Amino acid sequence: MNKLKDAPRALRFVLMLVSIPLALTLEACDTADLLEVALPGNVTAVDIETPDLAGTMRVSAIGDFECVWDSYVAGAAAHSDEYIQSSGNFSSRRQMLRDIPPDFPRYATDGCQANYGLFTPMHTARFMLESHFNRLQTFSDADVRDRQQYMAEMRTYSGFVYVAFGEGFCGTPLDAGDKTYTPTELLQIAVEHFTEALSIAGGAGLDHLVNAARVGRSRANLGLEQHSQVIADAELVPEGFRFDATREDGDARRENKHFDVNRLETNRVGTVAPSFRDLRWKGVPDPRVNIMNTGFIGHDNATIVWRHDKVNSYGDDVRIASYEEAQMFIAEAAALMGDLARARSILNDFHTKAGIPPILEEDIPTQDDVIRQVIEERRREFFVEGGHRLRDHLRWRGTRFEVPMLGEPGSDHPNGVDQYGQSYGSTTCYPVASVELTS
Repeated sequence: MNKLKDAPRALRFVLMLVSIPLALTLEACDTADLLEVALPGNVTAVDIETPDLAGTMRVSAIGDFECVWDSYVAGAAAHSDEYIQSSGNFSSRRQMLRDIPPDFPRYATDGCQANYGLFTPMHTARFMLESHFNRLQTFSDADVRDRQQYMAEMRTYSGFVYVAFGEGFCGTPLDAGDKTYTPTELLQIAVEHFTEALSIAGGAGLDHLVNAARVGRSRANLGLEQHSQVIADAELVPEGFRFDATREDGDARRENKHFDVNRLETNRVGTVAPSFRDLRWKGVPDPRVNIMNTGFIGHDNATIVWRHDKVNSYGDDVRIASYEEAQMFIAEAAALMGDLARARSILNDFHTKAGIPPILEEDIPTQDDVIRQVIEERRREFFVEGGHRLRDHLRWRGTRFEVPMLGEPGSDHPNGVDQYGQSYGSTTCYPVASVELTS
C-alpha cells in the first residue's frame, strides 16, 4: 500500500514541499556515491511496518493528536464568543473576527506548532492514528507486548479527532476521497471508533481508556441526538475521572497554546469578552469564570486586556474527557428527554462544588428553561475548555435556543462590527480547506 498516496491531500502537500528542495539539491550534484552510503538511523517505509517500531509509532501518533487537540481547544475558544480581538497581528485578528476563508493559510496548511493551525494537523493526527491501528492489527500480542493497549489508544484518540471534526467543522473529505463527510457522518465514525476502543480496552482491563471512550461516545451521541445512549455511557464514568493531553514548556508542539494567548509578557492578541466578566448567580460571583482586568493594553494599543486563571503555564495539561463533562452530557440529554428533575439535580451539583447558591425549580420551571440553563452552566463550567462553547454556537443554531456568535444580534457585538468598527466575517463552522478540494 502506498502510504503517501493514501494520506489526505493536506498532508501530502506538506510532504511535497519538503521533497522539492531535496530533489533539486540531488539533481545539482553527482549522487552515485551518496546513494551507496548507509545512513545510521535512517527509517524506511519497510522499517515502520515492523513490530520493533510499534512503540515509537504509538508515541508519534499520540503526540500528533495531543498537539492538535490543544490547537483545536485554543482555536475554538478564540473563534467563539469567549474572546474579542485586541491584536495588531492580521492572522490573529481574522481568527477572532470569524474571517476564516477556505484558503486562509494559517488555518488550512500551517503546522500544529502554529497558533490556529488546524485543518492539516487534524488530518495528520487522524491519518497517523488510523494507519498505526491498521498496522497493529497485522502484528500479534507476542510481537508487541502492549498491542491491546496501543490499539485501544489509537481508537480512543482518533474518536476524539472525529468529535472535533463533527462538532466544529462544516465537514471534511477523508483520505483524498471526493466525498465530503457531513458533521453527522463524522460523529457516527467517532461512535464507531469509541465502540471499538471500549471493546479492546474492556477486554484488556484498561479502565482509564474505557472511561475516556465512554465520555467520547457519550459526547458524539449527544450530537447525534441518541439521548438514551448518552446517559447509558456517561453515568458509568466515575467521579474524579479525567483524561488529559499532556503539555510541557520548551517546545512549540508540546506547549499549551492557550497559555500563549493568555501570556501578558509577549502576547496580548485577545481579551476575555465582556459577557464573561463578573459572572454571578443570585448576586454571588461565580468562581468558575474568574476574570481580572490586567491594566495592560493589547497589541492594538487600545483595548484593555482581561485575563482568566484557568491556564497558568505552558505546562498545563489540556482536558480531553472528564467526569464533569459526562455529567453535563447527562443533564442535557435528560432535559431534552423531559427528565427535568435529574437535569436540575446535576446542575445543582455543579453549583454545590462551586460554592454558589442552588438552582431551584422555581428558577427554571419549564423544559425550555432547563435546556437554556444547561447551556449557561456549560459556558461557565467549561469556559475556554474542550471546544464546548463553539459546539453550542453550532449545535443550537437556527433553534429557539440559539447562541449568537460575535457580530450577531444578542452577542457582545450585535451590529456586525467589533469595538473598532471592523466587520465580522461569515465563518461559523470551520470550512473545508481549499487544499483538500484540489488535486
